[in-house]
Amino acid sequence: MVLVSVPDMEGKTNPTARYIGSRPADPASSAPRSAVAGVILAAGRSRRFGENKLLAPFKGKPLLRWVVEAALRSRLASLLVVLGHEHARVREALIDLDEEPRLSFVVNECYGRGQSTSVVAGLAAVSPASAGAMFFVGDQPLLDSSVIDRLIAAFEASDGGICYPTCDGRRGNPVIFGCRFFAELQRLSGDRGGGVVIETHPEATVPVDFSDPMPFRDIDSRSDLDLFAFGGAAGSRPAEPTTVAAALGLETSRVISLCGAGGKTSLMATLVREFASLKGERIIATATTKMASDEAHGPWRACQVMDQADALAAIGDDPDPVLAYRAVDHQRGRLLGLPTETVDAFASSGRFTRILVEADGSRRRPLKAPDAGEPVFPASTDTVIIVAGISGIGRPLDENTVFRSGRWSELTGVPASAIVTADALARVIEHPDGLARGAPPHARRVLFLNQADTPDRVAVAHQVLQALWARGRRPPERAAIGRLRPEVRICAWRASGTPDLQVSGGENGR
Repeated sequence: MVLVSVPDMEGKTNPTARYIGSRPADPASSAPRSAVAGVILAAGRSRRFGENKLLAPFKGKPLLRWVVEAALRSRLASLLVVLGHEHARVREALIDLDEEPRLSFVVNECYGRGQSTSVVAGLAAVSPASAGAMFFVGDQPLLDSSVIDRLIAAFEASDGGICYPTCDGRRGNPVIFGCRFFAELQRLSGDRGGGVVIETHPEATVPVDFSDPMPFRDIDSRSDLDLFAFGGAAGSRPAEPTTVAAALGLETSRVISLCGAGGKTSLMATLVREFASLKGERIIATATTKMASDEAHGPWRACQVMDQADALAAIGDDPDPVLAYRAVDHQRGRLLGLPTETVDAFASSGRFTRILVEADGSRRRPLKAPDAGEPVFPASTDTVIIVAGISGIGRPLDENTVFRSGRWSELTGVPASAIVTADALARVIEHPDGLARGAPPHARRVLFLNQADTPDRVAVAHQVLQALWARGRRPPERAAIGRLRPEVRICAWRASGTPDLQVSGGENGR
């Protein structure tokens, strides 16, 4: 291990970057490789995204991995990944690439002081023989090696200047800086990036024009990534979803907690089937409260475990989905779920691509109102799915229709035995003490209105969504109307970035 010194905010040097792996080989010995070193800046916190976006799954792989693999297919002499926030988790996502001789890592301990510290940490580990350094961001999953090689070719034809892509007059990433600019880059501070050096030396720039902007699009939010997953980009209209996961925008979701009533376990089973059909998925499902014992039978292998270590040992290398529970209450016919700390440990282990959690119970009623101690959400939850059964609307408010009907009355003002309305359900969905009560503040909230199996119920579900968006307090980011039995069908959905409800061929619920 080699220590690399990175200047702090006062210009002093401290050993703040740890070098992991072999030093990149001298570019001159790796012909026909170029003499350009690659540096991926992957240390930030992803504040706008709400979690570490570099680990968000995109088409079966973490976002960062797409960039790493594209760079390794190119003519780059070496590739250095600068880590920082959650560096152990990010490193684990790339652990199987350890045999790649051109790939190495640096941990920037000062990443919180701005992007400049990652630039400095990366340059400190670049081979002195490098003619230039190409700086990447880690959230451009559509970047291709052919684009990288075209930029390298343009740089090689220049006098060691600053080479970058342009499209429609806009500068993009990645950017190659000739070695003569390294010293200037190492003097950067705070959040000042390489753009400052580019603006200081306009005479040295080598813009390369591209007609297609897609390879250079980066991901700032989950909405961006949802649209990418649908094959679009910011401002585009997504195609009609073919799965419940697509309708709810779960492409990038990793720890998914379900709450509410009217089909949570059925929805969890549906999502497990959909995710399991994708290549490379490792899925575990569980509950943080209780489940009915007969729900052990599903698209998973039921497995009794006590903690994370016990679960990992029991699961081993089995790629099939697992339903994990702590114990069985034979008297009440219940599976006892796992503590939230165990679920969070699953999330931090990096062993699972999807973790699905049933966060409360509803005694198989179509609707419910939460008690003071529920739902029970793991802190690692990145997506909350609120589930409600449309069959409960139009029925009397009692315990046969609404689990904890008294609490429902308190939240909505609807008296006992009165008719449950679409507006009342909208109030319970958006109320701070409603169905998603206590959800982690960073978690997305999406809504599935289930049991829309007749034209009348589909119409009622539309009324719920209209009431939600009319109230405007905190509507879900996405919503879908559909049914899970006798077969799965999506009748309508509202996608991120689109103002209106989209209707599918299943609109009539038949």
